[in-house]
Parts: sequence; structure tokens; C-alpha cells
Amino acid sequence: MGHGITWLDFLPGYAQLQEYFRHTAEQMVGKSTGFLFGTPMIIQHVIAALIVCVVVFALAALARRDMQRQGDGAFVPPPDISVRNIIEVALEYLYNQMRQIIGPEAPRYFPVIGTLALFIFCSNALGLIPGFVPPTNNWNTTFACGLFVFLYYNWHGMRVHGIKHIVHLANPVGTWWGWFLAPLLFPIELVSTLARPCSLAIRLAANMVGDHAVVTAFLGLVPILVPLPFMLLGLMVAVVQTLVFVLLTMIFIGLAVAGAHDDAHEAEHGEAHAHS
Repeated sequence: MGHGITWLDFLPGYAQLQEYFRHTAEQMVGKSTGFLFGTPMIIQHVIAALIVCVVVFALAALARRDMQRQGDGAFVPPPDISVRNIIEVALEYLYNQMRQIIGPEAPRYFPVIGTLALFIFCSNALGLIPGFVPPTNNWNTTFACGLFVFLYYNWHGMRVHGIKHIVHLANPVGTWWGWFLAPLLFPIELVSTLARPCSLAIRLAANMVGDHAVVTAFLGLVPILVPLPFMLLGLMVAVVQTLVFVLLTMIFIGLAVAGAHDDAHEAEHGEAHAHS
């Protein structure tokens, strides 16, 4: 993942900050490269991710102000196309998908899924602006997102099922005879579970690296009109990769908390029967 010239390189103090991080990395690990694949230790993705966070917060603030301004009529979308309309349509689609995959408990996880979707899409789309490199072009950003998803759905799995969430790895069938296969199934399930954040991260980063390289190449050859079809293709890639990431996140959450609604319903039914 080479580091090309971006607008960030013209910021005052950027070169000094870059050199400081490289020097600190050399003192800590004995080399000025990153942990993964020996990539150069750069901070471009960190600053780009901060820019994306500012953009997401600004979009949320504009949508909130718009809804507060309309008061009781905020639930009725305006007739003209606006940023709020586009965000509402996208988030409504995500929510409907969550209802189908996760079930009635989807509202609990919707704020996290929606925030992830906005962050990843804005990060991907940043690479379509000449002079910027998307944060998701770097392994550090995508692995951070994948690790967060891994910790998040496993935490909710432990919250819902307790130790059964881990026991399920040894006996996914849930029957008495399934324990005979535990020595074989547990290592396979464990490796499969640990590979999930890696698959999320590598898939997103690899696609964005390829997409950004194609767009950058055509921008460098003929910067006027010719790159437009490839920028539209890049926008499609940004949308598709965002959907793939959040849909897999929904599936992981749904698998981790599967049966939670049924267990709660049975508990309520048992309590009502005991009172009666």
C-alpha cells in the first residue's frame, strides 16, 4: 500500500508528525514499518478517518437540525431530494434487513450498524475525491473495524447466552451425541470464529485498494471526462463493500444472539404460568 502524494501532505506539520511516528515505531519495535505485511508506517489513514468522522457528525447534525426545525412534521419526509432523504432511505433499507436477519431485537443493534455503515461508506467514497486516499485503503482501519465487530457480537452473545455462547463452539448441534464430535468441531469452529474479523478486514481493504488504484491511474492519464465512468464504478464498489461489511455484521450478530427472543418469550410464559 504505497503512500502517494495527497492533500494531507501539504498540511503544516504533517511531515514532522509523520517522522515522529516513524521514529517512535523504530524505538518500540525496531523498524519503521507497520505490523501487517511490512507496510510503511504512515498516519494518512488516521487523519483521513478523523475527516470522515467529522463528515459523519456534520451529516448527523444537519439531519437532526432539519428534524427539529420541522417539529411534529419531522416524520414526514420533505418532497425534494435532500441529504436527509438519502440517509433515511439508506438507513431504512438497513433496518429492514436487520429485522429479517436478527429479528425483533434489531432496534438494539441498529445505532451501531447504522454508524458503521455511514463511516465505511464515507471512508470508501473519500477515495473518489482527487487528492485523497480512503481510510479503508489501509489495513489498520479495516482491521480495527473488523475487531470491533468481533468483540461487539461476541459480547452480545455472552450477554444473551452466557457461557453457552462458548460451549456452542464445541457442540453446535446441541444434542448429547454432539459432545462426541467436540474434539473435532471445537478447533474448526474456533478457527472459523477467529477468522471472521480477518475476512471482514481483508475483503474491504483489498477491494478498496484495487478500486482506488484504478481510479487514480485513469485520473493520472486523462484527468478530464475519461475517469468519470470509473469514478461511477468506484461509487458502486463503495456502496457494495459497505453493504457486504454491514450485512456480514448483521449475520454474525444474528447467529450470536439466535434464540434470545424465544428464550425471553418462554421465560415470560413460565412466569405468567407460575403466577396463575
